Amino acid sequence: MKKMAKKVLSIILCLTLILGTFVFAVSTSASDNAAGTDIPLVYVVGTGAHLIADNPDGTTRKIFPLQLPENFIMDTVEENIDVFAKAVITQQWDEFCDVIYDTMAPLYADLLLDENGNPRDNSRVDISNIDRINPTKTNGKYGTEQFQFAYDWRIDPYVTAEKLHEYIEAVLAATGEKEVALLGRCLGDCITAAYMEKYDGQYIADYISYASAVNGAEFCSKAFCGELYLDADGIERYIYDLELSTDSNINELIQAFATVLNETYGLDFLAWSVNNVYPDIYLNIVPRLLRDTYSNFPAYWAMVSDADYEKAKETVFYGADMEKYANFINIIDNYHYNVQVKIPELWSDFEDKGIQMANVTKYGYQTIPVTEDADSLGEDFCTVTAASLGATTSTIDTVLSDEYIANAQANGTDKYISPDTQIDASTCVLPDTTWFIKNLDHTTFPPCVNLLFDNIINVDNYNVFMDEDYPQYLVYDTDDEAMYPMYEGNMSTTDRYNPSFWDSLKKVLEFLFGLIKNAIAGAVTPAKSVE
Repeated sequence: MKKMAKKVLSIILCLTLILGTFVFAVSTSASDNAAGTDIPLVYVVGTGAHLIADNPDGTTRKIFPLQLPENFIMDTVEENIDVFAKAVITQQWDEFCDVIYDTMAPLYADLLLDENGNPRDNSRVDISNIDRINPTKTNGKYGTEQFQFAYDWRIDPYVTAEKLHEYIEAVLAATGEKEVALLGRCLGDCITAAYMEKYDGQYIADYISYASAVNGAEFCSKAFCGELYLDADGIERYIYDLELSTDSNINELIQAFATVLNETYGLDFLAWSVNNVYPDIYLNIVPRLLRDTYSNFPAYWAMVSDADYEKAKETVFYGADMEKYANFINIIDNYHYNVQVKIPELWSDFEDKGIQMANVTKYGYQTIPVTEDADSLGEDFCTVTAASLGATTSTIDTVLSDEYIANAQANGTDKYISPDTQIDASTCVLPDTTWFIKNLDHTTFPPCVNLLFDNIINVDNYNVFMDEDYPQYLVYDTDDEAMYPMYEGNMSTTDRYNPSFWDSLKKVLEFLFGLIKNAIAGAVTPAKSVE
């Protein structure tokens, strides 16, 4: 049983790392059809900006997005099946770990920074923010996404904050305004947080955290700790969140297989086996592989939570020459201890200074099921508690207890509890200016969200109790591509996580019998007629 798990582990490690390549890089940008803002909104995007580097001959090459070879994962497994077999027989996994490293690390070679966190080969973002500033208003408003700040998402957030400062000053010069609003999305909120701390909120009238990773992103945080943990129920739920095929029938079949496997303990067997094997080998592969991929980027360290930070450093730099990484560690420590751990204090201070602070958090999805907290309420990559700066939540498939709600009623904080009783916003740093949008995943950014941003920026002291169209809890309707106030009739958006076992089994059996029928039909050759 344990030997089988080790054979399967190769595929899981590849899938986990490849998934990490796109975790924060894929985003769906909204078209700017909202009403607009009275002052410029500087929108700091998440990761994923295209990167280029210089060649020796003076030309440039694209280094991101990564171009993975076709059928990369399966070809890697097939080409090295003899290595896997040898490891299973001998129980010696050094060669196996070497294969994983030698296969994955070269994919990131062009992206790697030097040991001081500086780009090599003049690698950089393939656009110029300042050269593209358009100061024109439309119908007396600036477009909600008119001033987008793209940046090199690998480097120290403090270095990027300096570039953001230059960009903000250029926007002010071009528009003639005295202040801007600032919006940070995902990793972008780590950048804006570094800006706010470094420049003490200079030029900022309104500040919005959106789908924020400033308190840590679960997948990134646990990956840096080397804490891979498969959750069987989480795997099943996650498959219902994915679109693995453009054919809806195939998607439904894959989901049915997942349900049947989970209900018959197949996924439990896989998860239990891998979880028991992984601790024996992870220090052989995870530290060196991370050092030559994601943990080489100081900005990604900004998405490691405070609870995981020291363990992450122990894991990533395990067996490394610490003198070599001394300056790098100073860089990431500087951000972590001057920004991340101080976020609640910083946000409260800026609010006291008159900066209108707000947070918009998504939910209705679990986190990626490779951690022990895969049932945390979130939006794929960030938990609600982390992204909202402190909301109290149930898990993805439960609600807050009756006792908890009764206590909230007694304390007078029940007005902050969501209609679906999954979230209590009263424990947030900004309880009156934190909005929650259900049924909206991390990478989707529909135009309707811009309307909320516009209100936050345009209306003085805007809060969750002022506007019946934008209360604290909203639901995104994927068919209408619109947001609506949450109420009993629209708040149950996670029924997909409760499929019928018998309906799923029926789909699987129909598929299998179909294969058998086709195989038999193909094997029977019609008799030739005799003339």
